[in-house]
Amino acid sequence: MNTIAISRLLGSDAGRIAQKVADSLGYDLVDKSILQGTLQQYGLTRFGELYTSPPNLWDLANSKNLEMVSMLNETMQALAYRGRTVILARGGYVALNKYADVLNVRLHAPTDVRVERVMARERITDRSKAACQVAADDKARIKFVERFYGCKWHDESDFDLVMNTDLIPATTAEAWIIDAIAMLEAKTVPANALLAKNTKVDPLLLSAIEEALELRV
Repeated sequence: MNTIAISRLLGSDAGRIAQKVADSLGYDLVDKSILQGTLQQYGLTRFGELYTSPPNLWDLANSKNLEMVSMLNETMQALAYRGRTVILARGGYVALNKYADVLNVRLHAPTDVRVERVMARERITDRSKAACQVAADDKARIKFVERFYGCKWHDESDFDLVMNTDLIPATTAEAWIIDAIAMLEAKTVPANALLAKNTKVDPLLLSAIEEALELRV
């Protein structure tokens, strides 16, 4: 079974869609909490702080930050190696876009729609407060990818599916992702293609992933 890596912006409904896809396929959903649990188990404890920090605190000269991002990449590769996983994380698609057995998806929606969704979900009555929250999260998410991966967020050339969840209903998005992963699994892969399932992975890292997943259950 292959892997699905989903990139999103706050309020794009990606969390709900990712969970539905995982449930339908019998895959595990891996989000920030699972990644943080895995890295803590594996020996890195500052992941949550780095992941949510404002962009001005991301110092590329800080060896601990670079070590953490390197470990995050290794974790992404280990997740793709094990397969049957939906990954909902900031740098997942960049770390995995070279693999032919990973489906890369981006979910987005117009800013005003995302603000309304955040207001409804978090019961925020002040629209300006919700708008500031969405803008701050967008900035952090975009800068994280651009600073640590050297990629332009708005370049969608590495994605297999890009969907506007304001136009496309969640149930349709779920169905399209499920259809796409089935097509990917049925596709004939070139002999020289890179496959995540053929990469070398630290067994201790795989054990840390399984433990993090078990703790969530």
